[in-house]
Amino acid sequence: MNSDNSKMQSISGIVIESPFIRRTLIVVWHFLGICVSHWLAFQLRFDFDVPFVAQIVFLNTLPILLIVCLLMFHLFRLYSGLWAYFSIDDLARTALAVFCAIIASMFVILAAQGFTFAGIPRSMFFLDYLFIAAWIGGGRFAIRYFRQHRGGDFEKEEDRIVLVGRTEDLDLLIRGTRNIRLGKFVAIVTDDSAQDGTTIHGIDISGSFGEIGRIVEKNRASCVLVLPPFNRPGQMNTIVDQCSSIKRPISFRTIPSLAELATGRLNVSSIRKVDIEDLLGRGTADLDRSEVRRFVKGRKVMITGAGGSIGQELCRQIAGYEPSCMVLFEISEFGLYEIERRLKKQCPNMKIIAFAGDIRHPEEVHAAIDQAGGIDIIYHSAAYKHVPLMESNVTACFRTNVLGTARLAKVAVERKVDRFVMISSDKAVRPTSIMGASKRIAERVIAELPSNGTTFVSVRFGNVLESSGSVIPLFKEQIARGGPVTVTSPDVKRFFMTIPEAVDLVLLAGTIGRNGEIMVLDMGESIRIVDLAKKLIELSGLVPEKDIKIEFIGLRPGEKEFEEVMTEDENVVQTDHKNIWVFKRGDDHVDEALVDLSQIEQSVLGNDVKELRGLVLKYVPENMFGCEEKDES
Repeated sequence: MNSDNSKMQSISGIVIESPFIRRTLIVVWHFLGICVSHWLAFQLRFDFDVPFVAQIVFLNTLPILLIVCLLMFHLFRLYSGLWAYFSIDDLARTALAVFCAIIASMFVILAAQGFTFAGIPRSMFFLDYLFIAAWIGGGRFAIRYFRQHRGGDFEKEEDRIVLVGRTEDLDLLIRGTRNIRLGKFVAIVTDDSAQDGTTIHGIDISGSFGEIGRIVEKNRASCVLVLPPFNRPGQMNTIVDQCSSIKRPISFRTIPSLAELATGRLNVSSIRKVDIEDLLGRGTADLDRSEVRRFVKGRKVMITGAGGSIGQELCRQIAGYEPSCMVLFEISEFGLYEIERRLKKQCPNMKIIAFAGDIRHPEEVHAAIDQAGGIDIIYHSAAYKHVPLMESNVTACFRTNVLGTARLAKVAVERKVDRFVMISSDKAVRPTSIMGASKRIAERVIAELPSNGTTFVSVRFGNVLESSGSVIPLFKEQIARGGPVTVTSPDVKRFFMTIPEAVDLVLLAGTIGRNGEIMVLDMGESIRIVDLAKKLIELSGLVPEKDIKIEFIGLRPGEKEFEEVMTEDENVVQTDHKNIWVFKRGDDHVDEALVDLSQIEQSVLGNDVKELRGLVLKYVPENMFGCEEKDES
């Protein structure tokens, strides 16, 4: 039975996808309709007892009617419409096409016998019109009804949907999706408990926001479709949490904006799956971006690591502030190609220079700046960021994250760049890893460098969702394979931000920071990674531990159970912007040894990993390596 269904679906798919086959079938349908309608017209006219003379008239007029009608239907493009979306406008066009076809046929038939009705029933033309219009229009409406209410791709049996939103928005949604049925709407949840027990378009309003779990269970729903403003992170988390106790798959979907609903342009692509960003992102809509715009507009900007996750978002947002020129500095050929292509599409009139280069080679940085005719601002995003990988690639990590940053900063001073903003990491706080230690040393390097007019600012923040190498893509890949999802420890916590949110704050922090300052982004509350894994499984429409197992594999080299963007003993002061703090170096740092770059370079050239680890103890005395003995000298 299943094989028969799949065969029918594949045949249906071929018919739907092939324009030639579809139009051929429509022509055949019209041909049959004209023949049957003309025959019925004669039968009714003569009370189902057609005399021989009238039969001759029928045979003589049928070819003319067929040719004229089929040509007229072609002129009115009745072969091009999709029947599943047949509307009142299409019905009016069909009626007009049939009317014009009958008038034209009548003219040709009468012309053929000297413009006389001799032997031709006058009512034949009226009956032809009624029957042909009913055949063509009725057939299309029947197909539309069947596709909407009986099956096909428009409504799978398991798609029982609970709608969450305000009544006026849900009214627009239900009316706007009549031709793009997503499934069966089984219940409505609103923010007004006074409306319980009423209906919208025959769909029951079953309860308020706090009862979603019960409503989904009661209606055996398989999907929850959430409209704004209930798709904000706090409310989305509540919805997912309420449904987490249901021991069967539940999918969650949303419409990001009501604009398409209001304008009637809603389509299937407007409705997307709820993703982890919808649960964790805090949004930055209340940020005052005027400072960033004044700072960036009309200036020449370079972004290093432009092809990376953060780098690409930096480029996208900076382009929106209308710089006069953007230099995309990137070592990865593919990454550079991708970001250049996207930016040129976004800003076709902006001067964009895609430069394939390496920050470890100052001559390449000079060449990129020369090509732009000077640079005003550098956003430095190029770095190694993968913690466990860098534990076994210590030399490469120091060569790029420390020496590469130092060389880039020196070029910035030499070329009189106005501002240098380095993207740092929460892993630089009391680091337990080589990557974190390299970032902390890089922070110190640019703070200690004689600036000669260049303002050096570091911006420190935690993990970003969906960045390359982050845990989110890994979890999604594991879920797609059927599991298991691997988590290092049940107690591991991390700070998370969406990439747009992080970059939004980076640009503002980099604008307001003063020379040598480390700006710290408020990351909100840390999140247990195992809870994140469970949420991702639930968002995939699966049940944690039932459909997808979670395995704990232990901490990897350099990892710690929790991250910090600031510590209690650091002198951290909140700025005028609520999500941005500034780290002030206190008097206890006065006696710290300045970073000796020549010593680091010598160790890198000699691939002396032991010496580099020793330098971490020297230059990052607050490190938490634990097993290492700190230098007491």
